[in-house]
Order: sequence, then structure tokens, then C-alpha cells
Amino acid sequence: MGPVLNPDPAADAAARQAAADAFAACVRRVVAAQWQDLAAPVRRRAAMIVADDVSAAFSALDEPQVAQARQVMLARPPQGGASLLAPHAPGVGPYAAATQNALAMGWNELDEGYRKAVCHGGLYVLPALMATAEQERASASDVLHALVLAYELVTRVARAWRFTPMRIHPHALLAPVGAAAGVAILRRLPPDTVLSAVAGACSMGMAGPFNQALQGVLVRNAWAAQGAAMGMLAVEQAQAGIGGSACTPYDVYVTALGAATDLAAFHDEGEWAVAYGYQKINACCQYAHSAIEAVQALIAGDASLLGGDRVTAIRVLAHPLAHGLDNREPTTTLGAKFSLPHAVAAAVVHGHGGATAFDSASLADPRIARLRRLVSLQPFPDPRPWPLDRPATVALETADGTLEQTCWSARGGPDQPFDDQDVWSKIESLCRGQAPQAPRVLHALVDMAAGQAQVPPGVPPLHGPWHEWMQALTAA
Repeated sequence: MGPVLNPDPAADAAARQAAADAFAACVRRVVAAQWQDLAAPVRRRAAMIVADDVSAAFSALDEPQVAQARQVMLARPPQGGASLLAPHAPGVGPYAAATQNALAMGWNELDEGYRKAVCHGGLYVLPALMATAEQERASASDVLHALVLAYELVTRVARAWRFTPMRIHPHALLAPVGAAAGVAILRRLPPDTVLSAVAGACSMGMAGPFNQALQGVLVRNAWAAQGAAMGMLAVEQAQAGIGGSACTPYDVYVTALGAATDLAAFHDEGEWAVAYGYQKINACCQYAHSAIEAVQALIAGDASLLGGDRVTAIRVLAHPLAHGLDNREPTTTLGAKFSLPHAVAAAVVHGHGGATAFDSASLADPRIARLRRLVSLQPFPDPRPWPLDRPATVALETADGTLEQTCWSARGGPDQPFDDQDVWSKIESLCRGQAPQAPRVLHALVDMAAGQAQVPPGVPPLHGPWHEWMQALTAA
């Protein structure tokens, strides 16, 4: 069997060693960076990732499954000193806080993501990092520093080993990696221990099929939570001498799973990965955002299209990542968020891709159901390099003719960032039901991270304990 799997053992050994060397060099370079080495825009971007993901968590607290999971967890002792992103919730243990906060952060598909690879770096890093920071009395600046560095490592791993086609969901594969990196860096462990923890976490990824998201199977939403716990465990084990080696990531992703390797991903590019994050206003998989924006442009040109009554057929030319999102009859909100026919149909009906376009009522909306069945998906004919690698063309047919619009790159990424006003309006709307005071606290975190010296009343200083920031975010 060995010769069949490895027809050239010497070449495989050389590739394995090259990958190990590149990974190890990247880890050591990244963990050497100190808080003072991070420029103000990098610090600000890290704080915006916190703002995006915390507000996304607040938006999901009333989702029935999220609320029930929280109740089940709170019914069990023991309690502890870590905080849930939920007003009036008692303190819980760090593992419970990390898993519950991860579940809520990713539920509504409004957390941020990384644009150069399929990777939600903030979701993978923050829940475990925040829970550990409370436990260890770390400061807010410690959290932001660890977030930047851990985000760097998990996104480098995501870029170095890619899967075509994508069969394993990145939440399952990469969440332990980001969590381990964040906790290990926060604890200021020696570089070799950080490497051991992160490498070990690479082997703790789950066999989470990507198609579970397409089918709307809700276990997909649990993978980031499980990954947070596994990453924390990977650090504890590495501290006890039970960890991975520099070769472990290659052995997992290439030898075991057959990924393609791009070691250039580990090179120093002179800019932190957080600069290539994207933000969401549409409450669905980012692959569908360009199609939603194409619909919005069509409606802006002809308001009579809104609602869809005039539409008799819909043709969508979808980029490769979106072409498989072809669930015509989603039965869960997750399924709707990963259905390109639903996203386009709901955008025609509502004129946007916000939360109401993908909520439970949208699943049974007869207007959306009719339009979903009219959608035909075709491959986009002219793919281009990043950042124009996720385009969509939408053609709406009516009795009067066909109107067509192409969106080459959806807003929210580094090439077309949202205006601050749009982002903060989104954050305020997501927090309004559960934590109306949180946007003010998050805004202060962003401003102070960017270098604003003044500390607003009722907000801890940037170098104050993260536990106090969590109290301020969840205050009634």
C-alpha cells in the first residue's frame, strides 16, 4: 500500500520536510510580534473583528436552538468565571463559555471572514481566546494582540492547504487551529509549545462534510463550538508535552486528506492577514453576496421588479464556490443561507439580504418559494483572479424582456469595504434586542485600539481586564 500511495518516497519526504520548515518558520515569526509592533490600523481592524463577531452572537440569542443549548448548559454545574455573550447569564466555566459563544457567533452567518481563503478566522479564534482571557485576567489589548497573531496562523494554514472540490467544511477543519493559536499566544507560551499546540490542533479537525451546510443540517453550526473546545484542549496537552510536530499539518492535510500545497502562503508578505478580512451585511454564505448585489442593482434600475410579481424566470451565472449552492427547497434557516436560489429569490422579494430574507418565515413565504423554482444556475464563464474571483450575473426575465446585471466583487472585502456608518448601523441593529449598550462599548474598543487616548465613561481602559469588557458588553 505504501508504494501505491507514495510512488516516490524520497520526493514525498522532501515535500513533507519543506512544509514542516515553512510552517515552523511562520509560527516563530508570527509569535515574535509584540503589541507595540502592530500598527494602529491593524489594531483597529482586530477590534472591528471583535465588534462584528460579538454583535453576530447577540443577534442569535433568541434563535430557538441557540437558546435551548444555553439553557441545557446552564442547568449543569459547575459554574465559573467566564462570561456568556448573553445578558443576565451567570458565570460559567471557560469551556462552556467558549462553546456557547462560538455557537451563537456563527449561527446567523453575520460573523466576519477571510477573503483570500475559505476561513472564518475570527470565529475560530475569538470564543476560546475570550474565555481564556477572562480566566487568566488578561487585558483587552492582550486579546487584540493574540487575535491578530492567531488569525495570521489559522489563515496561513487555510491558504497553504486547499481542497478542490471542498468536501470538508472549514469550520470543522480549522476551528481547532485558530482556537489553539489564540490561547497559546495569549498565554505567551514558548514558540516551540505554540507550534506543538497549533500542529496538534491541526490533527483535531472534524470530519464535517461541507454538504451539511448546503442541506441545512444544523450540526454544521456546532463545529465552531467543538473546535473552540478542542483548541483549548490542544494547548493544555501541548503544555504537558503532548502535541504535534512541524510535520503534523502536512501529514493531516496532504497525506491523509489529499490537499494541494502552496508553501508561499507561509512567506512574510509584510501585511497582517486581518487586513484581508471581509464584513457581512447579508445574513448568508458570502458566496451568494455578489448575486444579491446584482439583484439590488437591477431593482435600483427598475423598482417594479421588487417583490417579484413580474419575474417569470431567473438565470444566475455563479462563480465556482457558489455554483454548488443549489438547494431549491431549504427546510432550515441554515439551508436558506447556503441556497443561492433562496438568496436570489429573497433578494428580489425583499430588496436586500438581511436577516428577514433568511429567517424561518422566509422558508414558507410563497413569493420566495415561487421564485426559487424559477432559478437556473450556470457556471460563470470568465473567472478572474482575486478579488474578482467570486462574481455573479443575474438575469431577470419578465413579459417585457430580460434585465441583466453582473457584480464582480461583493462589498465588504478589502477591495470594496463598507462605509463605517453602514457597519455600525448593522452592529447596532444586531445588538438592539439583547444588548443595546454593546455598540457603544464596541465602538470605544475600536477607537481606543486605533489610538484614541480618552477612555469614555463606563468603559474599561484598553489595558484593563478583559473580564470588565465582557461585563460592560453584557450589562443589562
